[in-house]
Amino acid sequence: MKAGIVTIGDEILLGQIIDTNAVWLSKELANLGLDVSFILTVPDTKEDIERSIDMAFTQAEIVIMTGGLGPTKDDVTKKTIADYYKIPLEFDDILFQKISKYFDFRQIPVTELHENQCLMPKKCTQLENNMGTAPGMLFKNDKGWLISLPGVPYEMEWIFKNSFLPLLRSSYPQLGNIYFRTIRTAGMGETSIADKINDIAEEIPEGISLAYLPSLGHVKLRLTSKNNISQIPVVNDYVDKISARLGNLVYGYDDISLEETLKRDFVSKGLSLSTAESCTGGNLAHHLTSIAGSSSFFMGGLVTYSYQLKNQLLKVKNETLVEYGAVSENTVLEMLEGLLDSLKTDVGIAISGIAGPGGGTPTKPVGTIWLAWGNRNIQKTKKLQLTKDRLKNIQYTTNYAMNSLRLFLTELELD
Repeated sequence: MKAGIVTIGDEILLGQIIDTNAVWLSKELANLGLDVSFILTVPDTKEDIERSIDMAFTQAEIVIMTGGLGPTKDDVTKKTIADYYKIPLEFDDILFQKISKYFDFRQIPVTELHENQCLMPKKCTQLENNMGTAPGMLFKNDKGWLISLPGVPYEMEWIFKNSFLPLLRSSYPQLGNIYFRTIRTAGMGETSIADKINDIAEEIPEGISLAYLPSLGHVKLRLTSKNNISQIPVVNDYVDKISARLGNLVYGYDDISLEETLKRDFVSKGLSLSTAESCTGGNLAHHLTSIAGSSSFFMGGLVTYSYQLKNQLLKVKNETLVEYGAVSENTVLEMLEGLLDSLKTDVGIAISGIAGPGGGTPTKPVGTIWLAWGNRNIQKTKKLQLTKDRLKNIQYTTNYAMNSLRLFLTELELD
């Protein structure tokens, strides 16, 4: 069965916001075993929305639209769909009571616009929205299902999971016969990994697909089998074969993140961590604290952007900064030493560099970044030579730092 996604909104076409809804929906639909035939973005106009519906049902049996269900004049999706199906709008007293209660609780007066939001297409199936005021809508005919959801991501996701998905599963119980495993790696690029496991990939049997999903500092390998439960053990066998070949490039499986892997490893070893950041501006600390329970291993961090704070807080010698500069192996090693002295953690990591787009020199071009990490007895350093893109340099360095810490703990275990 095929599905399609239509996102409605001039703000998406103008590049003012990123369409995260389509990405999220694609993943959820793929997990159900549905093939997503297209993702289409159209303006907030009656004509474009109607044309998108016509086109959508030539390629899919299930079409999900997002956006345009609010109370303002530019939200025309509901009226357009009602006209398309030749269904009148009727005032929904139950929905009005719910909206009134919602706004009374927040001491916000109910306006005519809110009342207009209670005009719903007759005979459509309303999809309850416990995260906002606009319900989703489900329309069925001989062409297929049309589902209209709010554009607000957390509302859309709640309705999809809690109101729409149960209806879909009850009508199509065969959905979801898909099995996939994800191998998560860091430290080697997509092409090198593909070369490393090429012979294994060549022997994967028909019916199982292997996909490479690269990002900054990471590569995910996903093995998928659709509608064949008997292949589940085969998928797992190939996960084991590929993992054995890739060794310590593999940091986890399925949904685990590198941050969660670090937490697991630090906690299991009873070790604490601190950070000293310059060019990454606290991004590493942000990633470490983005997971629940990070205080069980991450004690804190210092953002020492200036020479003055490197000297005052981390005791980096003035002569080191003058002779070698802030972006040097000597400086990050002294930053690391000062960090461990100051925060008293078992392990620390220090970062200093030129993230860009300016600030480079002939000997230290933009993208030059030094890292030092370790404990009292063992310190390691690395110089990265990255791009002129500031945000990419910060993100790649952050990922490299987390992976270096992961490998350091592995080496400690071997010692």
